[in-house]
Amino acid sequence: MRASYPQIDEAQRHPDSVARIQLLKELVNACRTLRGEMNLSPAQRVPLVIEGDAVMIGALAPYISALGKLSETRALATLPEADSPVALVGDMRLMLVVEINKDEERARLAKEIARIQNEIAKAQAKLANSSFVDKAPAAVVQLEQSRLAGFAAMLVKLEAQHARLG
Repeated sequence: MRASYPQIDEAQRHPDSVARIQLLKELVNACRTLRGEMNLSPAQRVPLVIEGDAVMIGALAPYISALGKLSETRALATLPEADSPVALVGDMRLMLVVEINKDEERARLAKEIARIQNEIAKAQAKLANSSFVDKAPAAVVQLEQSRLAGFAAMLVKLEAQHARLG
């Protein structure tokens, strides 16, 4: 109780720390999104390669690897040509290095595309129903419109991945 209040060590203060933590959060979220898109188990540790600022990536690599459940995180000048999905965070491009079976991945993507198309059809039917639009609260209609926009964006992304696989 009688100890003095801790003093700030100005040598340890980093003015860009908030921006660095925000970048770390975005990189980890992008990594987790890639894992989800590729249906990778959280227990499966795979390498991540990032095209971008090598110094920044090197400083954040241990944290990205731990939080993203990765075997390693490496910075590259340019990403290799592969059929894996790529995520963008600012001016950085991220890709998980995973060997994929093209036939299985095509089938998985086709199934997911069909599911998303079904969700889009449901949302469009709701929004086309004048009874729903007139009687539902504005927030519910807005939510359905945003769901439709999200599904449409996801469909574009999935179709691009499917087309890349041939």
